[in-house]
Amino acid sequence: MLHRLTIQGRTVGELQQLASERRAMAVSKEGHLRTLLLNEASLLEFYAELRAWMELTPASSAQRGAQMAPTIAAQPIAPNLTPLLTTFALRMVLSVADQQALLSIAQARNFAKGELIVEEGSESAPLLLLCSGAARATRTLEDGSQQIVSIFLPGDPLNPGDFVLGRCGNSISTFSPALVLSIAGAELYPLLEQRPTIMRALWRETSWKAAIQREWLIWLGRKPAEARLAHLLCEIACRSLAGRSGSEDFEFPLTQRELGDILGLSTVHVNRVLQQLRNRRLVDLSRGRLTIVDREGLYEAAEFDPEYLDPVQALDSSDGARS
Repeated sequence: MLHRLTIQGRTVGELQQLASERRAMAVSKEGHLRTLLLNEASLLEFYAELRAWMELTPASSAQRGAQMAPTIAAQPIAPNLTPLLTTFALRMVLSVADQQALLSIAQARNFAKGELIVEEGSESAPLLLLCSGAARATRTLEDGSQQIVSIFLPGDPLNPGDFVLGRCGNSISTFSPALVLSIAGAELYPLLEQRPTIMRALWRETSWKAAIQREWLIWLGRKPAEARLAHLLCEIACRSLAGRSGSEDFEFPLTQRELGDILGLSTVHVNRVLQQLRNRRLVDLSRGRLTIVDREGLYEAAEFDPEYLDPVQALDSSDGARS
């Protein structure tokens, strides 16, 4: 992680220049040093993007009260930042002023594919926000086997409940390379007192995750294999495509083995059920991308109602199914 002295007081141009210098240095390096330089360049670019967004957001928008409808700045937003701001605005219902206050105390870190972010049983980490990539929460059983109990996509807080309780109930690791923002409690707690809307947003996120867990219990315990897989694909699609009207395909972070772990099915069984859904022209999963061919048909196969995810997302999804 970059030292604060590296980024504090730097302009957008200076941060971009530092990033370019590190990328140039990495060309002649190998191994761990090359990886370190490229990671630092990526983080510097992110901080430059974040600072540019905060500077470009009109002051009048930043000063809006928490009761006003949140908006995202009209200026182009960097890809790494877009999912987080979309979540803040649509699901966490945060004003631009709240978004800026929260992001101003965040620190960024890159994680490699499969890297551990938080270890089960450890003291709670800072509040963690997934900016890009995908992650999972797992529980380890006595025999050493693991069960995936939750999936995190860009824009998701990783540990709002654990942050409050002070202990990590699950391990959290990455499905893919990821950029994670962390906010230390010493800086967050005073902010929550000053901006209660942020506290309510975190409560909302905890309730949202609980609603997802209830749905998982139902389809794991009561639905046949095809409906189980169809339901999980519907959920991931709704979450991945939120705020992207008209799009029906996206990068899918899970392997068939990981799908089987979540669903309680063998990899062979998952492959067979995927083939059934493909033959019915409901979905197509190829080369790490999932395409929803027939959303209404997939919803019917899964007995899926997106309302539990979020009222805004549910409305968007229903409109998409009818169009």
